[in-house]
Amino acid sequence: MSIVKRADRQHYMNTGTAADPVWSRIGEGFTEFAESKNAVSYQRRYIHEYTKRTDVTGYAPVIDYEFEVYTANPVIERLRRIADAELVGEDAKVDVLTVDLFDEDSIPGRYRAYRRQYSVIPDESGKGTDALVYTGTMKGVGDIEEGVFVPASGAYTRNR
Repeated sequence: MSIVKRADRQHYMNTGTAADPVWSRIGEGFTEFAESKNAVSYQRRYIHEYTKRTDVTGYAPVIDYEFEVYTANPVIERLRRIADAELVGEDAKVDVLTVDLFDEDSIPGRYRAYRRQYSVIPDESGKGTDALVYTGTMKGVGDIEEGVFVPASGAYTRNR
């Protein structure tokens, strides 16, 4: 048994197209990329009970991000384009994979992964005095999809 390091949970963004995805690692320049699940719950108390019952009925996931601008980084270029051009609707959506390198599949080099689409909600740019910094959130669109990812080839396969 050992502790899992933050670097062992990696994130990738599709910087290609839906038909021809290119999974680019989210890393260099990012100082924050934290997910809040924001579970939605339903509570009730029946007449014969003293304590409420709670069931989880859904999720409203949000990822808070902050990055320093690095040139020639396709993830940063995509997020900057959404913020700087004030893109909306489908143009402001991205696909993100979360890959746990400590959760290897039955095939070596293949890891459990979760894919979800997010709407990018830019917040600030120009923050700080040393590096150009952008901040914002990504809010989940639709259900999560479970699959496997092979970092060596960049191949993601959805579980059936």
